[in-house]
This record gives sequence, C-alpha cells and structure tokens, in this order.
Amino acid sequence: MIVALISKMRILFLSNYYPPFSRGGYEQWCQEVATELVRRGHLVSVVTSPAPDRVSAARDGEAGAQRWLNLEVEGGLLRTSARLIHGRERSERENLCRLRRLVTDFAPDVAMIWGMWNVPRSVPALVERLLPGRVAYYLCDYWPSLPNAYVQQWQNGAARALASLPKRLLGKLFLPGLLREPAIPLRLEHPLCVSGAVREILVRSGVSAAHARVIQGGIQVDDFKPRALEAWERQDGALKLLYAGRLTPEKGVHTAIRALALVSPRADRPVTLDLVGHGDRRYVDGLKRLVDRGELEGRVTFRPGVARAEMPGLLARYDALVFPSEWEEPFARTVIEAMAVGLVVVGTTTGGTVDVLVEGETGLTFAAGDRGALAAQIQRLRDDRALGKRLARSARKRVEESYTFGRMVDELEAYLHALGAGNALIPYPFPQCAGEGSQ
Repeated sequence: MIVALISKMRILFLSNYYPPFSRGGYEQWCQEVATELVRRGHLVSVVTSPAPDRVSAARDGEAGAQRWLNLEVEGGLLRTSARLIHGRERSERENLCRLRRLVTDFAPDVAMIWGMWNVPRSVPALVERLLPGRVAYYLCDYWPSLPNAYVQQWQNGAARALASLPKRLLGKLFLPGLLREPAIPLRLEHPLCVSGAVREILVRSGVSAAHARVIQGGIQVDDFKPRALEAWERQDGALKLLYAGRLTPEKGVHTAIRALALVSPRADRPVTLDLVGHGDRRYVDGLKRLVDRGELEGRVTFRPGVARAEMPGLLARYDALVFPSEWEEPFARTVIEAMAVGLVVVGTTTGGTVDVLVEGETGLTFAAGDRGALAAQIQRLRDDRALGKRLARSARKRVEESYTFGRMVDELEAYLHALGAGNALIPYPFPQCAGEGSQ
C-alpha cells in the first residue's frame, strides 16, 4: 500500500472554516483528511477561524485546530464597516505575525491550503513565501477567482429589505477604495482540484490552474450501509424523495417543487418530497408559497438540517435523492453519499457532478431548471421498479470502485510527501512581526 512507503511528515493545514463550524463538505473533508493523516502517523496542525458563539464546541478530531485566524467579514453591516475603518490592518497584522511564529515553531515539511474565501489573500501569500515550493492547494470551490469578501459584501444585495438602503449607501462609501486596491498575487505552484470541472472553471476565470492535478473526493463507504434492494421490488407504497442541503436559489429547490406539481397522480404510488436543510429566509418563504400554489401540502415537507454523522441514517429512509442544483457544483458529496446508501439520484450534471452521475447508469439526469424533465424522470422512476433497483445497485458499485475516502487520502498523502521531500525549512525571523504590514 502507498501508506507503508511514506515517511512521516509535519503538515500545516489552513482553512477558513473547520468543524463544528462548517458551511459544507469542503470543511468536513479538511477535518477528516487531517484526522486520517494523524492516524497514519503524521503530525498535523490546523489553522482556522474561531467558531461563532452559536456553534457548540466539539472535538477537533485527532488533529488539533488553532482557531485564531481573523476573517475579513464577520457580522452585519455595522461590524464590517467598523472593521474597515478601524480594525482591518491590525487584524491582518495579527494573522501574519501568528503565522510566522507557527511556521518557525512547528517547522512544517509541507502546507496544504484549503478554502480561503473570507480570509485575507495575504495569508496564503505569506505561506508561499515561508515555505517556497512546498505549498499545495486543494481547491474544492472557486475562491481564487473571487474578489475579497469586503468587495463581495458591498456588491451583493442585502438579505433583508430594511438593510437594502443602508447597504447601498455604505457601498458607495467603501467600494471605490476597495476596488482600487492592488490584488495580492498567489503563485499557485501546486494546485489540486476536486474535479476537472473546478479546474476548467478556474482557468476560464483567469486563474493559473491549468496544471492542476485532479484528486476527487471520497467518503467512508462502510458508514453508508446499502438499503435492501428488495425495497425496489414492492409495487405499491409511496416513492419517498429527499432533498438535503442549503435552501438557496442556486440549489434549484424551487424546480423540485414545481416538478412535483406536474407529476401525474397515482393512488397506489404517491410521491412525497422532504426538504432537509436551512437557508435564506426570504427564499424559504417563497418555496412555501410554491407549495401552497401547487396544492402540495402533505406531499412536500420542510425539515431541519442534520449533522454530518446523521446523514447515513437520514438517507436510508428514502428511495431517491433529488439534486436540482443550478450552479457549477465543484463535487457534490451528498450525491456520492446517497449513491452509497443505494438511493437513486435524480439530478443535474452541473460542474463536477457530471463525472459521477451518468444517465441510465448511475442515476437519472435532467437539465438545470427544467421542471418538466425532472417530473418525467420522477414518474419514470415511480413506474419502473426494476429500473430503480438496477440504478441503486450500479450507483453503490460506482462509489465502492471510485469514491472511497481511503483512495482520496492515499492520493493526497503521496502528493504531499513528494512535495515536501528533500526541502529544508527557510524560517522567517520573529522581529518582522512587529512592523508587519498588509503582506
């Protein structure tokens, strides 16, 4: 095995967020990979931002997390404005001084940078300078192509109607200066992408990632016990559909509700849809109005999101996962988890999902936003039990062959080992912390 051939390393991970505060599968993978590398004998140090007060404390896994990384945008308009006026320079100076000290004390062989959205670009730039040639990026989203979080804060619309006017006025005050700031360049010498789609989209956006290697994500398959395939042999009973994820417009949940309203009724085989997750309040209110207009009460149910550890049990209660995403999904972890359990995934093939979801082989597909096509696929699955059984079996097999967590970590570990081999640490002296500027 690869593991037996690799010497032990000191590895520095940097991530904007880290469980228990997590916005998606990206941060979950960061923790899981760090924990597995520690289990394999490596010494891993994780630097991340503090979890908000509302998020309860939890074990960091086997890799301890240092939660001191200052983010750019935290809180609402007033806190963001105050930081821009008074605290931005001090916040970045603290980040860089602590980072220099950590690199000197920990002496990592190699560093891996995960999600950096909302982190000052000066942070990964400094890691590149401190560890020349030994910094890998695992890109599971498109943050290198985005402006800093301050710019996005003022360019994006307000979440609440009452905040719209103040946000526009503050944007006029801050945006011109922010847009004049020179961008901090990143070398991105050793990028890894979670899918070919991520690499392609980053390159189209002007990011130097054409040389990136693709290492697809994986899951602990044994945690996701396959449902009894005999369940697909029943000729009656409800077809239970699940959507699990954020309730936000780009996820296309509105298309799923509209599609269900088009599904022809069948008394012996009703179709239900549970929406599990949280999201934008105004969008969720709009979804509930769609349910009312489509007379879908009792067929569509809103349920709160669940912790990652509860996902195997949640998935096992359903027949199919509806995945109506309309944005370029980097690599949808929920899709491979559902396939591992033996659910049939009915979804779009945006972004990296195209590598996983193959029409008629590992699932059923439809074009993003096409409610008629989704309705037709739901009816097809409802009426053809043999199709459901065949797809469920082939989906599970595909995950076992291609999307295991062990394979993912093997590839990342081997890459990091090759990157760090034979390089000596070039330390930065502490005295530079005292006068540290934006870089």
